[in-house]
Amino acid sequence: MKYELEVGARNVDDALAAWRGGADRVELYVSPTEGALTPSYGLVKQMMEVKKATGIGLGIFVMIRPRSGDPLYTDSEFDVMLRDTEALYDAGAEGFMCGIVTPEGELDVKRMKKIIDKVPGRRFTLHRGFESVRDQSRALEQAVDLGIEFILTGALLPGYQFDFKRLMKLHEQAAGRIKIMVALGGAFKTPDLPQLLIPGMPFDYHIVNGYRQRKSAMKFVPGMEPGDDDYLMKKLETVDYLEESTVREIRDIMDKYLDK
Repeated sequence: MKYELEVGARNVDDALAAWRGGADRVELYVSPTEGALTPSYGLVKQMMEVKKATGIGLGIFVMIRPRSGDPLYTDSEFDVMLRDTEALYDAGAEGFMCGIVTPEGELDVKRMKKIIDKVPGRRFTLHRGFESVRDQSRALEQAVDLGIEFILTGALLPGYQFDFKRLMKLHEQAAGRIKIMVALGGAFKTPDLPQLLIPGMPFDYHIVNGYRQRKSAMKFVPGMEPGDDDYLMKKLETVDYLEESTVREIRDIMDKYLDK
């Protein structure tokens, strides 16, 4: 059994840091403060060219999500999702992540199938839209029928306690037909990871907590005081980046507990 590690990456440098740190795959996305949105064609195309040139074995998944908010999309938003899916498939993305739900809280099987049909031969994740469904047991069976490989779902309850009962129930129902991937959010602390590495429970794990800030290399920074809602100006002095050592620390813990 191997604990596989997926890391959220916002650019090619982040993805390479994830690979050096021991990640098995990355999810390329943008707009972290909006819960992760679809990356650009240019980013995905560049990533696939870099992967080919370097020969790294990193899996490249992409998020298909046109906006923040609920996983219920208008016809025009869904059309954007279909177009983005086609474009990123053409760019070479190896896996896709998407979740669409009906107003009644059911997995939108019809629309999910239309997205999946756009990416023949590629791996697919039902992302955390899964947590907006009324009946997760039913949605899991629907995901299996759709040929989806992963379900990405959060692990934390209010108060930052791990939801062991729900995860184990999903794992037992999956019975090897689909993989449960545990999303560890930004509030997750690496020393808590051993609590989730349960023997005989081969979850995959998804992390986004390895990001740090470095000082901008700009020699000139405007001296004006930004307004409370001026997020562009607030961020001018720093740049977010994925810290390789944080990914490595998580990978090492996983490997340490592998045979226990």
